[in-house]
Amino acid sequence: LKLQFLYLIGTRMPRLDAVRRHVQRRWAASARPRGQPPSRSGRNSRLKEWRAALDSSPPGKVPTKLLAEMEAGIAGESPGSLPAVVSMLAKAKWRRAGRREVAGVLDTVASHLVMQRAAATMTERDVRTLLNALAKCSHRDAALLDHFAGEVAPRAGSFEARSLAMTVWSYATMRGTHGELFSAVAKESIEKAGQFKPQGLANTAWAYATVRGDGGGSAGGAVQSAEPR
Repeated sequence: LKLQFLYLIGTRMPRLDAVRRHVQRRWAASARPRGQPPSRSGRNSRLKEWRAALDSSPPGKVPTKLLAEMEAGIAGESPGSLPAVVSMLAKAKWRRAGRREVAGVLDTVASHLVMQRAAATMTERDVRTLLNALAKCSHRDAALLDHFAGEVAPRAGSFEARSLAMTVWSYATMRGTHGELFSAVAKESIEKAGQFKPQGLANTAWAYATVRGDGGGSAGGAVQSAEPR
């Protein structure tokens, strides 16, 4: 009988522990103060709501109320979710008509990312998505460009060819002439030249030609300085 009792305890305890942990998590979630940021599932739900509302907006009408809601809710979002927010706005058909309202949201996004020093922890995909979307929105934020250039340049060696091309294209489009970043990307682009697709090569060449034409001396001469001797 004692052996049976010990056997039941041994087989049931893991399940009881799992139930206990589940109850503790639910209790902690219900006891969270109101000012605290929502959980990941809550953030994902809000992003889905924003996306659905943006997609359903008429092409010629700017959803001013929704954009104000997004601007107010940015502070509660994690840095990793913000590239998706900017990408939503870049794809909006009414973006040009609502440039002023969109700019308010993008300013808030940029400020939040810089304050959080987010570039150091963002994935390669998130970095290129964010920069590409900002460029398509024609939104230039000097502080954000400085921050990302300083963090991305040392990581350029780990970027794939697609990300290298999109990064310098985005910076050139936003008139960001950051020599350190362009030099690092030039070096890696030469080493990974065989991995570029034709569109990526074209975008990269255009980016360096553009910054050279804009007077970005250190960025414009990056390719020559990076060539092997």
